[in-house]
Amino acid sequence: MQRRKRQTHSTEIKGKRYIWYTDRLWKLAQDLPEFEIEVESFQELDQDCWFGTGRTPTIREVAAHCKRINETNTECPVIINENGRLMDGGHRLARALLEGTATIKAVQFAQMPEPDVIEDIS
Repeated sequence: MQRRKRQTHSTEIKGKRYIWYTDRLWKLAQDLPEFEIEVESFQELDQDCWFGTGRTPTIREVAAHCKRINETNTECPVIINENGRLMDGGHRLARALLEGTATIKAVQFAQMPEPDVIEDIS
């Protein structure tokens, strides 16, 4: 049985990578109010949020994401930070885009939770 890697959200700030585990983000976000947000408002639609390896992804890697997009639970909201940036829900966002849905459910942190890990990348 192949074990799936723990899902994360990360961002780079001043030579450091800040990492949040998405299972923890979900626990922290569970009581936040849901609202609708325009699908087209997400900058991440035009950014590499999945591969980020500095190389072109393979067909296999793209297909794996297509499978996740097709199987994603669209009833769950995406999680965004205080600036409206996507923290979790890229596959739900991609599915909404593919289906031509104008809005998507979201929850938003008023303040970023502390990261689970901070790595030096400089």
